[in-house]
Amino acid sequence: MREFETLKGTFEYLPDKQILRERIKQILQSTFIKYGFAPVETPIVCMYDLLSSKYSEGADILEELYTLSDRGKRKLGLRYDLTVAFCKLISSNKSIALPFKRYEIGKVFRDGPVRTGRNREFTQCDVDLVGTKSMLAEAEYMQMISEAYRNLDLDIVIKFNNRKLLSGIISCVKSDMAEEDIKRCIMIIDKFAKLPEKELKEQFSDCGLSDEQYAKLRILLSSDFKGLCDSLSSCTQLSGAGKEGIKEISELYSFMEGAPAIECMEFAPYLARGIDIYTGTVWEVYLRDGIVRSGSEAIDFTHTSIGGGGRYDSIITSFIDDGNEYPAVGMTFGLDVIYEILKRRSVQKENSFIDLFIIPMDTEKESFILASNLRLLGVKVEIEKVKRKVKKSMEFANKSGVPYVCVLGKDECEKNSVNVKDMDSGVQQSFGLFDYEGLKQFIVRQADLH
Repeated sequence: MREFETLKGTFEYLPDKQILRERIKQILQSTFIKYGFAPVETPIVCMYDLLSSKYSEGADILEELYTLSDRGKRKLGLRYDLTVAFCKLISSNKSIALPFKRYEIGKVFRDGPVRTGRNREFTQCDVDLVGTKSMLAEAEYMQMISEAYRNLDLDIVIKFNNRKLLSGIISCVKSDMAEEDIKRCIMIIDKFAKLPEKELKEQFSDCGLSDEQYAKLRILLSSDFKGLCDSLSSCTQLSGAGKEGIKEISELYSFMEGAPAIECMEFAPYLARGIDIYTGTVWEVYLRDGIVRSGSEAIDFTHTSIGGGGRYDSIITSFIDDGNEYPAVGMTFGLDVIYEILKRRSVQKENSFIDLFIIPMDTEKESFILASNLRLLGVKVEIEKVKRKVKKSMEFANKSGVPYVCVLGKDECEKNSVNVKDMDSGVQQSFGLFDYEGLKQFIVRQADLH
């Protein structure tokens, strides 16, 4: 038999794994809807010109673009993120009332090097808002993030900063720095918590910072928000952007005062989120305790972001270029890394998408009627359809992780009774054959206990 290789950086997920991934998506989706985000769907295959519109030729992201052509010999590509598709959506639908909030969960593709946390095919869970400059938008994102990860049973910290504030910090350290060098500096600042001192110093030196200026920058980037504001208040060289950054963070703190999410927010003056599409507030989400234990194995996720985003007021504006402003805020929840964490942390046996497995003993019709009525009540039921011994059917149910099994024979039908076996404890419970509601309540109640 010919064997086909799965392309490196792509994956097949069997039910035991996909059930967990679907549960993550459902939890995120319900949270997005709760905060007023509406679902959209955009094409996976796009015109190449659309995908390359954000970048100049030779940009790294375009090197990773999967390209193809159609019968009309048009140059096409597979989308590498959901942001470009969102820009296209807004520009093509001028009747959309602003502000507009959307979420989209979909596959994206990048033909780049494969490593842990970086695949060629992966799922993005994006939530974006376009049409307002209000910091209330960022405040709602903070609360939504806190609630979404709490619903996933993950204890997180939201590290946040402001790109305008970063520009202001640099202007106080060296007022005559060229715009390109400021951008380079911000990229290096984003590595502040990850690179050793010697390497940081060398990279900042390449940007034109003296040892004295580097020392001053390091002090500022190690401050809390109050201390940073106190230091910058005496700086006569503080740029207008820096003052705006201070104002925006102060306003965010004001909104968050008394909100539950404030407990997991942490100001990080070195956070920049690398790419320079961001114009204001930026954030990244991390596990509070980055060590995830799976049996005797401990995996370090301390420096692994499980979500992130920020304000990007220029992308859609420049994309549409109709003389109007389209300020926007958005973020991505890292489905794949969330899945890896929850998969390793789980000590339960395989999840099943079935609540009850019915094994007919020459009672196919009665089993079908029982299953049909339970399904109407929302119970997920499967009927054994393979002729095999009861022992083999029970082994199949156990291997599949089915929590409850009932063997329905002629005797049970004559007595109008059904015995349901809890596969974890081995305990059996008897019900009337037509007591569908009682059966349902038992299964739901026991599932909550497990």
